[in-house]
Amino acid sequence: MDATLFDAMRLADELVAIRRHLHRYPELSLYETETAALVARELGKLGLAVRTGVGGHGVVADLAGGRPGKTVALRADMDALPIREETGLEFASARPGVMHACGHDAHTAMLLGAAKLLVRMADRLQGNVRFIFQPAEEINAGAKAMIADGALEGVAEIYGLHNLPTLPAGRIATCAGPMMGSVDRLEIRLEGKGGHGAIPDQCVDPVVCASHVIMALQTIASRELSPFDAAVVTIGSLQAGDANNVIPHRAELTGTIRTFDPRVKARMPERVERLVTRIAAGFRCKAEVRVIDQTPVLVNHEPQTRVVDEAADETIGEANRGPAAPTMAGEDFSVYLGRVPGCFFWLGSGPARNAETAFGLHHPKYVLNEDCIPTGAALHANIARKALGNG
Repeated sequence: MDATLFDAMRLADELVAIRRHLHRYPELSLYETETAALVARELGKLGLAVRTGVGGHGVVADLAGGRPGKTVALRADMDALPIREETGLEFASARPGVMHACGHDAHTAMLLGAAKLLVRMADRLQGNVRFIFQPAEEINAGAKAMIADGALEGVAEIYGLHNLPTLPAGRIATCAGPMMGSVDRLEIRLEGKGGHGAIPDQCVDPVVCASHVIMALQTIASRELSPFDAAVVTIGSLQAGDANNVIPHRAELTGTIRTFDPRVKARMPERVERLVTRIAAGFRCKAEVRVIDQTPVLVNHEPQTRVVDEAADETIGEANRGPAAPTMAGEDFSVYLGRVPGCFFWLGSGPARNAETAFGLHHPKYVLNEDCIPTGAALHANIARKALGNG
């Protein structure tokens, strides 16, 4: 067994305890005060220089190696989701309607474990390691805020991971180049003329208009893009009216736009606005459209992906590394990758058998296989060592 993984296994009980505490007391984006305080305390115990309040409730700590060299960053996210947990775990969320349904509690524990491992070998490191604990990933705001507060100053490379419950624990998946989609928020406001539901001729119905808008938006991917260009336009909410016999005055829709190519992303706002405004005019409604840029396509850099692959092969064995399939799910780690080279990869967190049937991320019954926690800690540490030339 790899020596770093062996040491991480010896920390497993401690790291799992941290993860379970965070799972029981989850905090939403922009409210990660208790989580940040716990992280700062744990890092302080290691004698690291700790900065708090970075980009909101972010925490940054630096480990100086024994020899001069570049600075490599490792990042974990800390926030939870507005989901009511249905796992029945003994350490399930004590806060109704808030759940670590994406495993950021485990990400935080893994990076704390990596800090504990790397501190022990600090005198042998050729360079420095920066530990970045990020808030507000779920709302695509944390990375930008931390960068604005200097989290990447002096950083040469950055690495991160995300657990994947449909991949067995003990395995990883990597990909050089585009791996995850861009994220844009879509907001549409349609204004008609409200009135009695039994007298529609005296009204301008924004609900009927909204239904046509929703269907038309699907034609962007099917009829305006090449079959070789990927895009998703999803309307996730439609709010209109309160009574069954009243035509409301307005309808409001929100959605998400995902693409896998910056060129396609750049043209999506025009396509959406054109369809919405012209359909609205045809139904005698007024339309307001906002496409809010959130995160770019996540593109891994090839040299840094090789670092991850080599570190993984040494840590868990080449047989446990596979290719990452592209996904339209988004991650604001892409913002870091737009500033400095790096790599983001999937870490299996599912059961050893039939992981493909496990409940996925953001599900109220999502369960993380805690065997992945020491593995993630060891991978973080070995990736940092190899990136610094201490392979």
